[in-house]
Amino acid sequence: MNTSSYEASAGAGYAPSYREARRGLEDQERSVVELRARAGALIAAAAIATSFFGAQTLARHDLDAAGWVAIGCFVLLSFAVLVMLWPRQDWEFSLAPKDFIATYLEPAEGEPLESHLIERDLALHMGRSTKFNREQLNTLVTVFRFGALLLVVEVLAWVVALVAAR
Repeated sequence: MNTSSYEASAGAGYAPSYREARRGLEDQERSVVELRARAGALIAAAAIATSFFGAQTLARHDLDAAGWVAIGCFVLLSFAVLVMLWPRQDWEFSLAPKDFIATYLEPAEGEPLESHLIERDLALHMGRSTKFNREQLNTLVTVFRFGALLLVVEVLAWVVALVAAR
């Protein structure tokens, strides 16, 4: 096997790696967007529950312990949603064009890299980015689960407060 055919076959092997790495980052970015949309729905549900059950409870009597638990859950849920929605600058979903051009199209040696080597390097970079993002995404999922649990506890506490008001 001559060197040029080996380089061509090796170069063709980087394209699937590049596509999969790119797809992995796009999936993560989509997951973050979906999680933030769900966080908005979570706070909306909590606000509706608080306004409906809270008004019913307060119309019947003063707040008891269950009412205060519900309010506490709403406040904690609000903070959880803020954590999920707060803009973060440290996600790695793409390589900045300036960095890409400086690194791959204008290398220090003077000769641009071949396209298959660019795909290889980009696939490796995106793989590192995927690993970096995974930790942050797992944190957001945990915060979302905590928020959903708080919503359940809040609604149950309002129901208990409402029943106690009778």
